Amino acid sequence: MVEFAITLPILILLVAGVLELGRGYVFAVATSDAARDAARYVAGKTSTTNGPGLANMCSLVTADLAAITSNVNCPPTQVNHAPPFVAGTDFTAPVAGHAVVAVYCGTSLNCTGSVTTYYGSEVDVYVYYGFSDLNLLGGGITISGSSRSTTSW
Repeated sequence: MVEFAITLPILILLVAGVLELGRGYVFAVATSDAARDAARYVAGKTSTTNGPGLANMCSLVTADLAAITSNVNCPPTQVNHAPPFVAGTDFTAPVAGHAVVAVYCGTSLNCTGSVTTYYGSEVDVYVYYGFSDLNLLGGGITISGSSRSTTSW
């Protein structure tokens, strides 16, 4: 019985750590999926428009992240240089439970959907989420998902 009393706190800590890693993984997959969907969406062009624009992309990201947070910072920050982006300089670092979106539209700067586009322009979308664990892994962690898409029109 003494051995069980000694090992029980260690086992509980291990199980809690594994559960927190699992939660973090779920958030990482969600941010990655949201970034991928947003990059594909912003890079899209129909015959009558120059792309869907940032407001529509924000609606898509918010819908993708609805299962993990309702606090998405949209409209996103449009960054004027290629990644990597720097927290505090290029975008506001997310607080716990919030998501921040940063977008780079390549040479065309056509994320707004109103400027004539260039063929083969890159679109980079980054989604940053402030993950708040139970302080088992050190506290506030920023989880990011990113995607690059190239316009084909």
